[in-house]
Amino acid sequence: MNIVVLSLISTIVFGIVDALFFILFAETLQDRLFKLKLFDMTMAELLTTALSTGVALLVASFVHVSIEEQVYLIKHPLLDVSGLITGTLIVLFVYLFYVRTIRCMLFKKFCKK
Repeated sequence: MNIVVLSLISTIVFGIVDALFFILFAETLQDRLFKLKLFDMTMAELLTTALSTGVALLVASFVHVSIEEQVYLIKHPLLDVSGLITGTLIVLFVYLFYVRTIRCMLFKKFCKK
């Protein structure tokens, strides 16, 4: 496999995990933190973002180390940014497909008229 693609994999995974965490858990976690009365909404958003990034970084680091044991990887900020954006776009397109087609078929109330 191409060394550039292999170098992108861990940052693509980071983008996917970070975006999935945001889509699936961010709003619920922010609401629960806000209800604790220890946090205002800004603090809840900040903590949620930190948790999302931390989980994504942990998973991406594991993937990176696993790949790096097998082959040499290129480390460059442009590859990191490209992988992050690619992973996020993958989740975005899958989410848009889900919202526009599957959710609409399963739950008619979500369909645009």
